[in-house]
Parts: sequence; C-alpha cells; structure tokens
Amino acid sequence: MVDQVLCSSAVRTRETLGGLALDGQPTIEVIDSLYNAGGDSIVELIETLPDRSRCALVVGHAPGIPGVLWELVDQTAADPSASSVVSIRFPPATLAALTVDDWSELRGARLARALTAAGDHGTDAEVIGAGHIEGLE
Repeated sequence: MVDQVLCSSAVRTRETLGGLALDGQPTIEVIDSLYNAGGDSIVELIETLPDRSRCALVVGHAPGIPGVLWELVDQTAADPSASSVVSIRFPPATLAALTVDDWSELRGARLARALTAAGDHGTDAEVIGAGHIEGLE
C-alpha cells in the first residue's frame, strides 16, 4: 500500500493522483519543483523519504520521471514484461513499480511492474483501470 506520495503541483498530476483511489491515507507532498525537475532532483527527493515509508509514489512529468527510471533500474534484474512496457517509450499516465532495499540506495532498483492507462502493456503487465492500481497495494 502506498504510504508516501510526492506529487508535482501541476493540475494534471494532481488530477491523476486524485483518480488513483489509493488505499489508506498516504502522506501526500505537493512539490512545485517536481514540475520541471531533472533526474538528479527527483532522485534527491526520493532519497530523503523517511525510513518508515515502505511504498512511495512519485507523480511527475517527462522527461524527468522516465529518465529517473532508466538511471536507477538494473536492466539485468528488470521483469521482462514490465521492461517491454517502457523500453521504447514512456506513455503519459504510465506507472512503473521499482523495488529497492533502502531509499538512500536507489541505484540498482528492480523494475518489478509497469502499467499504462492507454493499454500499451507487455505480456503480464496490467492496465491501470478505473483509477485503481491492482496488485500494487
């Protein structure tokens, strides 16, 4: 279950977040600097997440978010079907689930899952439907 959200202050990202119907009551931080953030800035925000956060969601923009994904992911450990979703392009409203051991050690993350709203998904990936992120709780 997502317990921490970092969200750009842009209207479209806040609308996306509102439509996700997240379970529980995650801590939500709306951050102006995520709007034009480059990869390094996004990584710095994630690395400062509190240890008590077990599952975080970053709602941001291209090219920063896709850039961070490929900067952090260990391609040899990526789930092939998840990787196929984002290997050629990163469509709007794409969700990529990365697993890490510690927020301060993000590099070498495993791409565990990728979902899209548009239906551009790999063999085992699912589509984000009805605002609910099935299987990521």
